[in-house]
Amino acid sequence: MIKLQQYYVFKLTTSRIEEFEFNIKGLTVSQARLNGELVQIGDNQVFRLIRKLKNTEIDFKLLNKTFKERDDLKKLPSSEENSIKIIDKQKIIDDMLFVPDIINVKVDDKKVYKKIYKEGFSVNGITFKRFCSGAGQSRQSVASFCNVDIIDELTRRLNCGLNIKEINVAKYNAYFGLYMSATYPVRQPRVCVIPDYEDEELVKKVDWIDDVVVDGKDKRIVYEKDDFIFKPNMWDGQGLISPSFAEQWQDDLKLDYLPSQFVVRSSFVKGALAVFDFHKFAKEKAKTNKIKDIYGDEWDIGSVDVILSASQFKMNKFYSSWEQFLQLQEHHSLTWGVTKVNPKTDNEVSLLNYQYIQSLNLDKEKIHQLISPTIDWIDKICSGDKLYTLLFLLGSSKKSDTIEAIFNKTNNNHVKAILYNDKLLDDPFIKKKIYDNISTKIDEAKIGRIWANGNYQFMISDPYGQAQFAFGMKVTGLLNEFEHYSHFWNERKVNKVDALRSPLVDFHEHNMLNLINDEKTNEWFKYQPSGIIYNVWGVDTIRHSDSDYDGDIVFTTNNEIVMDNIIPNLNVITYDKASAKPQRLNPTTILATDLRSFNSKIGTITNYSTTFISMLANFKEDSDEYKEILNRIKLLRRYIGDSIDQAKGIKTKPFPTEWKKRKFVDKNDSDEIKQQKYYHNRLVANKKPYFMIYIYEKLRVEYREHRSKTDRTCKEKFGCNLHQLMNKQDKTKEESYYLYSYYRDMPVIKNDSVMNMLCKMIEEIDFNYKRIKNDENVNEMFDVLYDYEIGVDEEKLNKLIKLRSKFNNKRSFKFKSDAIDNTLGDSSNELINEFYKSIRTEAYEICSNMKELANHLIYITYKLYPKDTKDFAWHIAIEGILEILESKSDMNIELPMRDKDGEDYLGQKYSLRSVVV
Repeated sequence: MIKLQQYYVFKLTTSRIEEFEFNIKGLTVSQARLNGELVQIGDNQVFRLIRKLKNTEIDFKLLNKTFKERDDLKKLPSSEENSIKIIDKQKIIDDMLFVPDIINVKVDDKKVYKKIYKEGFSVNGITFKRFCSGAGQSRQSVASFCNVDIIDELTRRLNCGLNIKEINVAKYNAYFGLYMSATYPVRQPRVCVIPDYEDEELVKKVDWIDDVVVDGKDKRIVYEKDDFIFKPNMWDGQGLISPSFAEQWQDDLKLDYLPSQFVVRSSFVKGALAVFDFHKFAKEKAKTNKIKDIYGDEWDIGSVDVILSASQFKMNKFYSSWEQFLQLQEHHSLTWGVTKVNPKTDNEVSLLNYQYIQSLNLDKEKIHQLISPTIDWIDKICSGDKLYTLLFLLGSSKKSDTIEAIFNKTNNNHVKAILYNDKLLDDPFIKKKIYDNISTKIDEAKIGRIWANGNYQFMISDPYGQAQFAFGMKVTGLLNEFEHYSHFWNERKVNKVDALRSPLVDFHEHNMLNLINDEKTNEWFKYQPSGIIYNVWGVDTIRHSDSDYDGDIVFTTNNEIVMDNIIPNLNVITYDKASAKPQRLNPTTILATDLRSFNSKIGTITNYSTTFISMLANFKEDSDEYKEILNRIKLLRRYIGDSIDQAKGIKTKPFPTEWKKRKFVDKNDSDEIKQQKYYHNRLVANKKPYFMIYIYEKLRVEYREHRSKTDRTCKEKFGCNLHQLMNKQDKTKEESYYLYSYYRDMPVIKNDSVMNMLCKMIEEIDFNYKRIKNDENVNEMFDVLYDYEIGVDEEKLNKLIKLRSKFNNKRSFKFKSDAIDNTLGDSSNELINEFYKSIRTEAYEICSNMKELANHLIYITYKLYPKDTKDFAWHIAIEGILEILESKSDMNIELPMRDKDGEDYLGQKYSLRSVVV
């Protein structure tokens, strides 16, 4: 696939802007890197239009030439002159890729946000005003601000001829925010927009959530409803693309395969396109070459590349015709782009998650069977198995792969180092990287990241039925209710799978699919080798948490433990969906919508499901408590919907505070009142289950502090540690109460829920795993890495030793600072990499030759300071290290390759084979 160019923008917090009195001066790209205030964003419609407005199109030949010149300079003998040239080249690159006209703002203070929304703020002499905050941004409390010199013209063009007075503001924000989506540019298709099909009235049995008044009080209830009239939008968010035009987009994207689905973006256009031969369908089935669009215009099907549904063309009612829209789009220099396509090959195995597992009916034996393949996989890598380690780090290779292809395949330079010399598997830094990765996998396994057969694929609604509707035919589709299609599973002769979509809240969301494999489906769905095709007659979208077909993905598996332990025959859960009302579109309503949308509570509400499901283990299935918890889990489906609706300005019922807060039991309460309060308190979901300490670091610290404090007090009071007291046979009344208090005050739920049992099982496994000492094997590794012919220069050595101190101090601060993750909302890895880039620039100022720099840093970290971590050398001078290793390598490289007689690894067989280069 073509490379999507990444650009840099500043990302500041509202508190940082306020701290500098709304006028930040002299902030450079390099300083922003050090501060963790520079983020990468893929090229998008906004960036392309800014470049056009400012007549600053990127000269990619010059950019690539500058990258090459910079890298070539690093290979030359070190000199002050070369160092200056490298800095100059890096500045040229930064100047080309930095977008000074957009700043992303992370809102950590809503009062400050109100002020900058109304008055703006300045950075480096440029005044910025609020530009957009799309759905993905607002969930992360982020808004994009734009240079006031271009914001009006930029907004005018992006509105594509519209001057909207009234619309639901949250929807407008979401639609306009799509312009910031990273997109691969593709040629413009010839489009026919057809209506949405919402005419079918399907009678279904559901669990219905309703708001009623009982004894004068509002109450939300769930009851079974036999006659729910379901009127689905059968192809919500989905369109069709012809195979011939899909091939043209394949060429635009430089793919070596024809995708089955494209997720597209254009001016107020969003959704997925399934590849389907509607030209053949028109000729053979519809017997017509005409098709009519939503505006009543008739099109010759031969001149149509893409059929869009009205739900994909978000502002369709504001235009009089597609032709008008096209003219305005061209006039405003707006284009088409693809955000995502399906992979060339779908995975054989993928990772489950705790939501999928906790909703299964599992005992300890079944949990053991479920986790066994993952445990075996981890154990092999921990034991130093070379085949497993290389597959874990690199994946498999082919006989036809060139060394260049193999090296291009991985962005991991540490893997490249191992390929040059596999003795580095004993290097303390490399071992630490491997062990850090695998320890992460162990912790992930504790939260349900368990390998199982299956994969994630796009959800597709029967495209044959959509073609029928497009040409005015009676809609039947190729699939009846309870029938589905998957080329992937059909190839493996699997006719039944469980389909799951995140976030999965309730037990009913496991969706058993019956897969059809016949001549007709294989003929008409032949361009869908990837994707799960749904029939249009069922309630699958409701079961999948109100999904649609605009690019949603679903996980399917034939894992026997999963399939055999689903709770069967559960109704789907639904309720009366409120419509978002239009509002006046003006600065006041936009600000109000932003503030409502920030800090989405969806994740918090979803976590209540996990807590309630864990609490079920405390009660018998026929108890009132068990039944009430099941009821609350069902109601969460509505509360999650309310959280989404709230941002749209829809009035919703607040989340029940009585589910979160305990009641104080007064000694003077009557016995009846006490029993009511005890019952209430048993159902309070004010703790997360134990396994979640591996998700939330703060929770892990709280749990460990609680256990440690209780253990110390236990030794003082009873003369034994906590573990010994737990195992004591004849406990006194005081000892028993002490243990009761320990569990009562514990910040987590520690019971035998499915996920807690799974977590405990993995905790108890003694993996062949150990922490690495920084000075382990340093002498042997020094000989592998150091180039004695290059040697070291004392003056440069001393300067680099000083830089080492700066690196260690700054790096330590950055790793300890929660601000990286929690305040800025980006991965700490991305921001740390920007910090490394800044230190690397300083290093090249001292020593401009990459091999010479690497030699000095190897000398510092392996000889002068062997007890240091080796990060200073490996992160700052990795390019030079690879150059040294390449020059010393015999280039006889062993790689894992598919081999039917080889060893099993995650569902495939492999062996190591030598590749002599």
